[in-house]
Amino acid sequence: MKNTHFIGIAGTGMSALAQLARWGGDPVSGSDRFFDRGENLDLRSRLAGEGIEIFPQDGSGIEPAGLAVSSAAVEADIPDLRAAGRKGLPVLSRGEYLLRLAEGKVSLAVAGTNGKSTTTALLAWILERSGLDPGCAMGAPLVRGWSGWGNARRGGSDLFCFEADESDGVLDRYRPRYGVVTNISPDHFSLDRLREIFARFAAGCREGLAVNNDCPESRALSPGRARKITFAVDSAADFRARNVELRRTSLSFCLDGVDFQLPLPGRHNLYNLLAAVSLAAAAGLDLERAACAAAVFPGLKRRLEVIFDSPELTVIDDYSHNPAKIAAALAAAHGFGSPLTVIYQPHGYGPLGRFRRELAAAFSAGLEEGDRLFLLPVYYAGGTAAADFGSGEFAAEINGPAAVRALPGCEAVFDQLDPAWEVYIVMGARDPNLPLLARRIAAALGGGG
Repeated sequence: MKNTHFIGIAGTGMSALAQLARWGGDPVSGSDRFFDRGENLDLRSRLAGEGIEIFPQDGSGIEPAGLAVSSAAVEADIPDLRAAGRKGLPVLSRGEYLLRLAEGKVSLAVAGTNGKSTTTALLAWILERSGLDPGCAMGAPLVRGWSGWGNARRGGSDLFCFEADESDGVLDRYRPRYGVVTNISPDHFSLDRLREIFARFAAGCREGLAVNNDCPESRALSPGRARKITFAVDSAADFRARNVELRRTSLSFCLDGVDFQLPLPGRHNLYNLLAAVSLAAAAGLDLERAACAAAVFPGLKRRLEVIFDSPELTVIDDYSHNPAKIAAALAAAHGFGSPLTVIYQPHGYGPLGRFRRELAAAFSAGLEEGDRLFLLPVYYAGGTAAADFGSGEFAAEINGPAAVRALPGCEAVFDQLDPAWEVYIVMGARDPNLPLLARRIAAALGGGG
């Protein structure tokens, strides 16, 4: 049997699929530019430990392969894809391969602009802790809990939970048994385009669709013949949280007489849990079991992940990169104390140019008097986007009471460290240097990390 070769296997979505393929008995290989540069070596070691052969991204992994799966983050002219073209090797997108994995399963698809990874993880965790043994694929690994990298689970039942990303281009083809739309706001596409995409996803849900009734865009969705299930905090809904308490590192609420505790901060995580619980309940799980599982949820890496915490210092590592995620992360981070030092890396010249006003508004409104914002150079993974609007130009567009400064790189952060600022949060997507930076800050200021 020939290999399935994953191009860009270091991506969290891609590594999840590669592990599921390997656990299913298929020979699997992969390549990634990060591995070629000597980065993400922990992930490389974990994948190799699962029996996945890692090749350089020079085309050599294509020769023994019978199928390739390519991440959208890689360019069309890289050696692996050129070699696949010469060989006539079929190349699937991540979304197309995920369709194959979901085929014939009792599928539960988590869609929406924000919160997909945490909601998918919560859903799978709740089902697993309740003895239902689901499979899952999600966009971030658990801090602890499952085998492999922690972003996938093989499972022994027909239940399959997965993160359905609108950027994959196949959202309307999933047709899950049950689906959820966490929220809708501009991100990969314009709002008008997102309305079309999520409307088609909603119409394809076969038995149930859960929507956030506090989000006007998701509330307007129609699931066709499937049952519409609603969750909310501020609006009337089938699953409405009451007696909400948001604390420094946790939250709680009451749902239909059942008390829920979640060891994660932030109002956005309240909605993530409501989304997961409503979908689990639609699939037949009782609320008491869901509450027991949620109380011991370990959290996800780089989703408000607390790297170091003491009475004098808190260091947080976070994946936030779009306006809504940034606003939610800043609100949650202020719960740890003030003032904040935020180190943010814009994710790509294209997204920064498209959403510069919305991003600037999120920082302007979310930062307080005494806070500091340091902007790292734009993360550039290749492509054709013009590099004519960078962090220096972006800094000038941020208004508000916080001090804002563009820095030339990660090393310059260490000239700005000051114990007077009690909370540090490193924010940005994909660059493996960001979690390392958070740990280095913790080591420099707290003697740990």
